[in-house]
Amino acid sequence: RALTEVGAAELICATDQWITPQRCSPSSEQGRALLVLSFRLAAGAVGAKAGAEALTVVISNMASQLAADRGMVNECCSRLRELCLGASGLPPSARERLLKGAVGPLISRLPEEAELRAAVEALASELRAAAPPACSEDAPAAGKVVATRLLFQLLAAPETQNPELSLELLAAHWPWLEAAVAAPAAAEAGAEAACSALTAAISRARGRPVAREALLRATPVLAAAAARRGSAAALGALGTLVRVFRGFADDADAARQVAAEIAGLTRQLLAGADAAAAEQRMAQLPPDLLAALLELLTTALGQRKAALALELFRTPGLLLAVASPVAGALHCYANPRIVCWGLLFCERLPPWAQQQEFAPHAGPVLEAVLPIVAEACCRLLASSPVAQDLEVCGACAKLLLTLARALPGPMEAALRGAALRIGVPAQESELLQQQIADPLATEDGLAEALRDTAVSWQVEHLRRSLAAGG
Repeated sequence: RALTEVGAAELICATDQWITPQRCSPSSEQGRALLVLSFRLAAGAVGAKAGAEALTVVISNMASQLAADRGMVNECCSRLRELCLGASGLPPSARERLLKGAVGPLISRLPEEAELRAAVEALASELRAAAPPACSEDAPAAGKVVATRLLFQLLAAPETQNPELSLELLAAHWPWLEAAVAAPAAAEAGAEAACSALTAAISRARGRPVAREALLRATPVLAAAAARRGSAAALGALGTLVRVFRGFADDADAARQVAAEIAGLTRQLLAGADAAAAEQRMAQLPPDLLAALLELLTTALGQRKAALALELFRTPGLLLAVASPVAGALHCYANPRIVCWGLLFCERLPPWAQQQEFAPHAGPVLEAVLPIVAEACCRLLASSPVAQDLEVCGACAKLLLTLARALPGPMEAALRGAALRIGVPAQESELLQQQIADPLATEDGLAEALRDTAVSWQVEHLRRSLAAGG
């Protein structure tokens, strides 16, 4: 029987594209039979996860017709509520899948927004009571995490014509978001769900005043979670919000507030603004947290973020305290994501240094890090375990071309000196400089050349190391 139920669920999933309101209308005998079967499979003791996936397919494909029939939608919502929140025996991942893939499409197609809000509240009220901060402190930790994740999956599930609806639902649950993200005892799994719901909601409403308000309200929460609890989910969410918000080109007030939070969390994560302390601290940070920090700073220095970038450059010592230790240690990291974002962060500096308003702030930073960056690229090619990674080569090519075109003379001298210091043969160094200086060079073409360079340099580096050891 177990094999039969799993096979039936998999068959339903495999016929996803053929389950349409025209072929399987929920008002027809075949459609009703398919609904009944899907609910039974999801509620079964064996193969319930596969059954939940099958039910998601059926409900989402029939959602428009189900939502038009009040009786059917009420019955489906009631049974879905029991599966997601009751003692159904479904694993948490299957419950989340049902909320996102079945409940979301179903309630999104309700004819009136008031009905949607009522449907969300009917499910959210029980989840709020089981999740921090409303639940008992003595409640099992696993149960609190499950309730938190289900709550934010629910709040993110509706997709309607009103782009502000998700933000309104989140605003009504702000204490739960703060507890999930920034509380000292918050679980990262719960924070991930809350951050995902937050970024999705602000992305949907981007360009509207409510998105700005939500961004400024959320930034301190996310920054606190990243700085005090080391939450990579919160730091990643802040980076996403910086990327999607459209006001950082000219909204000086918003840029000032967000830049202050970014500067504060950066200093806390890197043990202050001292470069030596920052380098030591970077080596101790979890890889996903360091990568998220570098991604955030790279995003904040994007060309469409002029107001935010200016505030960060104006923050005394901040960017230099990040760029110097990051560049100096890039060849030591075995995580391609850290290396890529470190290279791209350094690549953001030259364009700003060429703009009159930024030059007094960005120019000294670029001048100080140029020799460090040049040596970092050489050491990366000569000894890094990820030097031949396609994305790493692409990021390195982008950085080298940007620097060579912004500062051709100083960059050539810096590369020559760096190659000499690490023992790269003169002819190899000259070849690299010619490839970078080529006016027809492209990022893709140079990236391919850098892969070949890495092979050659690393063979030479290994030969010298063996000779020295012998």
